[in-house]
Amino acid sequence: MSSLSSVHLKNNARMGVYNNRSVPSSYCDFLEEYKAVRENVLLVDYSHMSIISVVGDDAWALVNYIASADVSIIRDEQGIYSLVLNDDGTVRGDIYTLCTSEGYYILSENLSTQTLMEILQQSLEKADELDIQEIPKIKSMDVDDWGVIMLEGPYAWEVMAEVYGFDVIGLPYYEYMNTDDGLMVFRCGKHGEFAYKMIGPQCALVELWHKLLGVGVKYCLKTGGLDYQAMVRVENTGWDENLYANYSRNPVELQMQWAVQYDKDDFIGKSAVEKLSLAKAERKVVGIIPIVECSCLNSNDKIILNGQEIGLVVKAILSPALQSYIALAMIDSDFALSDIQGFTIQTAAGDVAAKTQSVPFIYNLSLLVNPTAHSFVDPSKAKNALSQEN
Repeated sequence: MSSLSSVHLKNNARMGVYNNRSVPSSYCDFLEEYKAVRENVLLVDYSHMSIISVVGDDAWALVNYIASADVSIIRDEQGIYSLVLNDDGTVRGDIYTLCTSEGYYILSENLSTQTLMEILQQSLEKADELDIQEIPKIKSMDVDDWGVIMLEGPYAWEVMAEVYGFDVIGLPYYEYMNTDDGLMVFRCGKHGEFAYKMIGPQCALVELWHKLLGVGVKYCLKTGGLDYQAMVRVENTGWDENLYANYSRNPVELQMQWAVQYDKDDFIGKSAVEKLSLAKAERKVVGIIPIVECSCLNSNDKIILNGQEIGLVVKAILSPALQSYIALAMIDSDFALSDIQGFTIQTAAGDVAAKTQSVPFIYNLSLLVNPTAHSFVDPSKAKNALSQEN
C-alpha cells in the first residue's frame, strides 16, 4: 500500500473531510482515542495539512510578509507558529513555518493549498515594496505526494526514540530533524502533550505508520481520527476555526496577540491589527466553569451578571480529565479575567452558578513526564512524577 488512505480504508477507519481533504475522523471509540492522547500515545493521519514550499534567495521576504510572527528569528531546522491575517487584521488561519537551507515549508491545517498559493501569489504583487529581487519558487508538495502523520501523548517521545534513536528526545519545541527515511520530524502540538509531526512522501509515511503500530503495542498506542480534537481543543485552547469563526476572528478578542509580532516589518493586516490592539476590545474569550452540579452546557447559553447579559458560551464540553463541564465564553472585557465568581449561565436545564477560569483548563500529564527520569515500559523507572512505581 503506497497511500495512507488505503491503509485507513483497509482498517475500516471512519473518514471525514477536513481542510478539503479526506482523512480519518475516528478509528475506534471517541473516548478511547481521547484517553490515548491524554495518558499514552495516539497516532493520527494529519494529511489534511497543506504543505507549500517557498524556495529562493528572497523567500524570506515573501514568507515573512504573510506571517504575523517574525520569521527572521528562525534558522535551518527550526519552525515557528504564526497567524495569517486578513487585511482588516482578523484571523484568516494559522500556519507553521519551517526553515530549511534553501527556503521554507509552510504548513496549515485550516488554510487549503489553493488558498495558501493564492495568498503567496497575491503577496508577490508587492515584490518591489518587499525588496524581492528574485521571485521565489512556490510549490505545492501535493506534486510529490507528501503527507503528515502525528504521534501525540505523554509517551510519544519514548515511542519515537525507539524508531529514530535518542536524538529525538532532545529535540526542542518547534524544531525538526531530518531522518534517514526521507522525512522531517517536527516537534510541535496544540494540545499540551508531547507531539511530533512526521512530514514527507506518503510512501515513507505508510512504512513509518506500520512501524509505529508495531513499536507502540507495549505503550497502549491507539490509532485515531481528528474528532477527538473537538474536546482537547477546549481543554487546551488556541485558534480553531471550528470553535471561533461564528463568534470572532479578532485576535485581541481571542486573546491571541501573543501570536502577532507588532514590531516586525510589514505583514498582511499589520496596520489594521495594530488599531485593533490599541482599541479597547468590547469582549474577550475566557474560560468559565460551573461551581454547582450541572447537567448540561451548550454553545450560545447566555451568561448573566447582576441581572445583565454580559456574554455567551462559545463551546462547552464534559471534560473526561476533569469529570466536569468546562466552557469557553465570549464576555464583556471588564469581566474577562480568571477566578471571578458571581456569574450565572442560563442553560436548557436551568440557571447554573459559574466562575471564570484561566486556560488551559487542565494540567497535562506530559508536564509530569521527564524523558530523562521516566518511562512507560522500563520497570526500573517511574512512569511520571506522581507515580510511585520504580
